[in-house]
Amino acid sequence: MNNLNVLNNYKKEFYFNKPFPHIEIDNALTDKVYKKLEDEYKTIITYLEKNHKFKNNIRLQINSEKILEDSFFKKSIWYDFVKFHTSKEFFQQVMDIFKIDIDLNYSNINIDNSKEILGIRSNKLGNNKSNFVIDCQPGINTPVKQKSSVRGPHVDNPVELIGGLFYLKNDNDPAVGGDLNLFESSKKIYFKGKAEVYNEKDLSLVKTIRYKKNKCIFFLNTLKTLHSVTPRSESTYTRNLINFVIENYSIKNGYFQMPRKGNLLKKILNI
Repeated sequence: MNNLNVLNNYKKEFYFNKPFPHIEIDNALTDKVYKKLEDEYKTIITYLEKNHKFKNNIRLQINSEKILEDSFFKKSIWYDFVKFHTSKEFFQQVMDIFKIDIDLNYSNINIDNSKEILGIRSNKLGNNKSNFVIDCQPGINTPVKQKSSVRGPHVDNPVELIGGLFYLKNDNDPAVGGDLNLFESSKKIYFKGKAEVYNEKDLSLVKTIRYKKNKCIFFLNTLKTLHSVTPRSESTYTRNLINFVIENYSIKNGYFQMPRKGNLLKKILNI
């Protein structure tokens, strides 16, 4: 057992089907391991400060390829954390957890993990040789000078099969918000922009998962995986989180297509 594995404490009772398949784990890591990760998160923040201008409450993150190749991270616990969470072992564990719902939603996926080809998500040519790519991205939402949300109701990229989050809220951070809202709808949902919900009024809030320390969340990405981040109050602290993704670029157009309101209007008007 790897003591850095955010799924070490997973139990079947942490799996939920409503409003879409997801898991929640409180106290995912031991206090000792979590404390070291938290203490060394300054490595992540320092790197982001050097390479980005901090605007009000925006998302910044570092992909696993950069962390595993850049000597800046070699001596940090975050190098080992990212290395494990992009491994075949971790990939298989996540796929096993969601296997039943993957089969129900995506019958064309072969979950015989021993035959799958896994790669680390990369901007380099040749990335599409892998059946699946995996990424583990330490990141932040920058300090909040004016209350705002980083993202309204949306679904993730259709090439993504599994998404995940690990929260590292600072004990001294007074901010309220930055929580994860999960929605459902009895009506057809349309989308705009990147993947934002057009008809938000047709959404019903089912659950709010609080942003707090040592909290782990994973979910199956489908057309019904509607979620958002709640507005966060003013704070000089960053909102620290890890983003996990398992994607497949070999499936043309991704796992699902998003109905677009603009496309519907064009069809009606015959333009």
